[in-house]
Amino acid sequence: MDSSGKSAEGIRNKSVFISKKLSDNSVFRELENYHVSITDEPLIKFTQIPFSYTPQCKWIFFSSKNAIAYFFAQRPELADDTLYGVIGRHSAEHLATFGKNADFIGEGVDIAQIAKHFREVLKDDSVLFPQAMDSMRSIQKYISFSNTLFNLYTYKTTLRDDFEIPYSNILIFTSPSNVNAYLAKYKIDGLQRVIAMGSATRFRLAEYGIKNVSTPDAFGEEGLLRLLLDKKS
Repeated sequence: MDSSGKSAEGIRNKSVFISKKLSDNSVFRELENYHVSITDEPLIKFTQIPFSYTPQCKWIFFSSKNAIAYFFAQRPELADDTLYGVIGRHSAEHLATFGKNADFIGEGVDIAQIAKHFREVLKDDSVLFPQAMDSMRSIQKYISFSNTLFNLYTYKTTLRDDFEIPYSNILIFTSPSNVNAYLAKYKIDGLQRVIAMGSATRFRLAEYGIKNVSTPDAFGEEGLLRLLLDKKS
């Protein structure tokens, strides 16, 4: 496969479930050339939470593309010198669609390491976290008590139960909430390969007793695909 430099022969004729909707030009579509069956369906839905006041902070940190979208959808009043932090490169690209450049971009998928690096950049400045109502606040846990920190709910996540997912050889979970929704309806057996997008999702799977879980080296579909095709993982 040209996009990854690796072959999909190892998963030819396999079935893959991923808990997100893939675009028509997704890199995962290349797998269909190897007769890989793909079920792409989010198991959660989002609802905007209105807010009327935006705390003025030096930094705004976004842990997801949803946080970015639901925050800017409400046209918040922001200072011109506001700095922006994002969880990864794909979030930085999404932030740019709103005319904002990321001043901090997390690397890798280890939330703890990203948080520690951001804390070093943040220093003693104030920071706002637009987030989901059920956010795990993974980054906030590592921010110093001396910093002024605000959490702003911009959307809420609801688990779906109106889905039917066929048995799949490979399960790819993109968030802890998607894990909750899937395991409320199905079990995972020892023959299924499980991949988690990031450490928070891996930890959620571990809470359900699912320990043999792989994580990619970067957020985004490219990182997931590299891991999927890695024969060593």
